[in-house]
Amino acid sequence: MDRYSRQALLTEIGTTGQKILQQKTVALVGIGALGTVSAELLARAGLGKLLLIDRDVVELSNLQRQSLFTERDLEKGKAETAKEKLKKINSEIEVEANSVHLNYETISLLEKADLILDCTDNLVTRFLINDYCKKNSKSWVYSAAIGTSGYVMPILPGGPCLRCFLEEANLDTCDTVGVLNTITVSIAALQVTLALKILLGKETEPILHHYDIWNHEYKKLIIKTKKDCPACNKKFTYLNEPENKILRFCASGKYQIQGPKPDLKKIKSNWQQLGEVIDDGVTLQFKSVMLFKDGRALIKAGSEEEARIIYSKYIGN
Repeated sequence: MDRYSRQALLTEIGTTGQKILQQKTVALVGIGALGTVSAELLARAGLGKLLLIDRDVVELSNLQRQSLFTERDLEKGKAETAKEKLKKINSEIEVEANSVHLNYETISLLEKADLILDCTDNLVTRFLINDYCKKNSKSWVYSAAIGTSGYVMPILPGGPCLRCFLEEANLDTCDTVGVLNTITVSIAALQVTLALKILLGKETEPILHHYDIWNHEYKKLIIKTKKDCPACNKKFTYLNEPENKILRFCASGKYQIQGPKPDLKKIKSNWQQLGEVIDDGVTLQFKSVMLFKDGRALIKAGSEEEARIIYSKYIGN
């Protein structure tokens, strides 16, 4: 208990609260800018078990903001690498690494978790988590960071959910717009604080927190249940369907992913910040991606997983 003595001194936690935390299991979906910081904070706080879920590998551009990784970790799996680092930080906790893509087939990984932290980078996975938690009455904490600002919201059983205020769409990603590393740390810290409150049974309101760290602006928005929200009306579509239909063209080594109709003008502007974009009036072409007006994307990749990763980075879902 000496390890957590300063934390246990807090009246908000105490020795009883510390013992509760040591019995809890938290799942972190996404071990990137948000996930590495949140996982480290939870490990140092003495959470009993952490479930890490991430399909990706460490890239050089990750090191600007993903705190657990170093240059020696390049091309290594994020989940396994994070597990190794977290066990060195706190050998007393249990850490389970899952190097998989979370989808409607692998969602059962979350069954063991008392709380789920959304540290992912795409809306489809968030809607999947939302459907799962709504159906199974589990609490989770939504978080997102892009540019210089971010959002955090605790989503609790019986209350408003993510689909009460977020629509299906292609969102910006840090790969196309950029992200300041101080905002990811700040958002992760707020996410973990809310997580600790939920795990300890403290009162937590369904408030969407928005913070722009560059302009020093902080806002709180009270979210209410939307009458026609699909998830609140028990229409859990993301639990029953693939997030984006994908086809493989064997001869060309390309994959076709069918996503929602994109905002081509916005995506083109984002891509132009990264390199040359070809716009032929029918498609946008950038690196290994060809994007059509109807949402179809042709991606040259070595595997389906690689195609999904490229899609997530450059298109958003």
